[in-house]
Amino acid sequence: MAKAYKAKWIIPSNGNIYEDCALVVDEGKVQEIIKQDSLIEENYTSIKDFKNALITPGFVNLHNHLQYTDLKKTKKSSLKAKFKRFYTIFKKHYFLTGISKKSFIYRLANLLSDYFCLTREEKIASFKKGIELSLLSGTTTVAQLSKESKYFDLLNEMPLKTFLFFELFSDSVDTSKDEFRTIQKKIDKLKKQKSDNTFIGVAPHSVCCVHKRLFKILIKYCKKNNILMTIRLGESQEEIDWLKHGFSDIDLLNEFTGHKKFEPLVENVTPAQYLKTLGVLSKQLLVSYGNYLNDSDLELLSENKVSLAYCPRVSDNLHNKKLDFEKVLKYFPNRFGFGINSLSFNKDLSLLNEVKYVNDGKLDAVEVIKYLTIIPAKILRLNNIIGSLETDKDADFNVFLLEDNEDYNAILNKERPDRVYIKARCVVKHGEMKY
Repeated sequence: MAKAYKAKWIIPSNGNIYEDCALVVDEGKVQEIIKQDSLIEENYTSIKDFKNALITPGFVNLHNHLQYTDLKKTKKSSLKAKFKRFYTIFKKHYFLTGISKKSFIYRLANLLSDYFCLTREEKIASFKKGIELSLLSGTTTVAQLSKESKYFDLLNEMPLKTFLFFELFSDSVDTSKDEFRTIQKKIDKLKKQKSDNTFIGVAPHSVCCVHKRLFKILIKYCKKNNILMTIRLGESQEEIDWLKHGFSDIDLLNEFTGHKKFEPLVENVTPAQYLKTLGVLSKQLLVSYGNYLNDSDLELLSENKVSLAYCPRVSDNLHNKKLDFEKVLKYFPNRFGFGINSLSFNKDLSLLNEVKYVNDGKLDAVEVIKYLTIIPAKILRLNNIIGSLETDKDADFNVFLLEDNEDYNAILNKERPDRVYIKARCVVKHGEMKY
């Protein structure tokens, strides 16, 4: 039999606002939304009354590196960890001498060094912590970027849905072929093992960390297999300099991570123009950041129906620059969502806090919910199962308890929900994990 969840407000992200209604679910699926006075008690196994509360779909986070969640807290005390630490310090001194320790390049090298020093168990624990913090913030679907497959089994066991984008790097024709063969085997294997909650895509890291040959291979592969691709674009000044001159401090970071210097396919172009030259631009592409994209770049992405993972807080933290939110709304209407990155460069994993950081009244409560739910679900092509509370979709939803004088607009001042449900199973209750 079905269950019913009553609330003063239900905003299902289908364009409607329901007052004094109940969300009806059965076997983890949404059945309908009906008026509370239409409920017949004997028709339901349980009826939960949240009273003055708001129910929304679960949130979708479009850019995550959850493996970096606990980097700042983990103590590296073993002899092996100390050796790894000494080794990375030596590498940084050798490759990054003269680079400001406040620069994006040096801070990213620090992050990679810290992560390298973790044991496998510490990495998994850090990743699991990121999943828990995401759920506590009302995120029920994450786009996770990682080169590693060690998290796959953990994701299969977790209740939240994950779009796992495998990161790729290459510096030559040969490494491009090797990288693709490796990722192709990995994807083919994982497709047979994945749960219904796990989805797979590819993530060439950026234009200055991926050789033109690998891009050409990936374009054919994604079109043939209908696979999504995501890439960082226009993220840093170093990327702009590399495209303009054929070299920048990015080359030092590539050397630090074990890659050889290589030059762009064409020089003195903007990031979006470069992707156009490569033939990457399409509606199957999701770009992140866009901090240094100009209007012609944004227009080019818009014309090709490219989507955006907008990460304003980490952009300001790492680059002291972010893509203006008004431009995001102008060039990516109904084609953008928000991303967090990780706790290494962000204060928390709350998507609501990410929105508050830039919104300033530009989006009302209903629009904010859309850009946290159904729109990013469409970008990930998961809107047939999540993103809105409509018949036969998974009952992934958040419950926000409201004060007596509050209505649904109070979500604009919230950081996280009071309860989180995935397939009608309560996984978070009053700030505590329940699964």
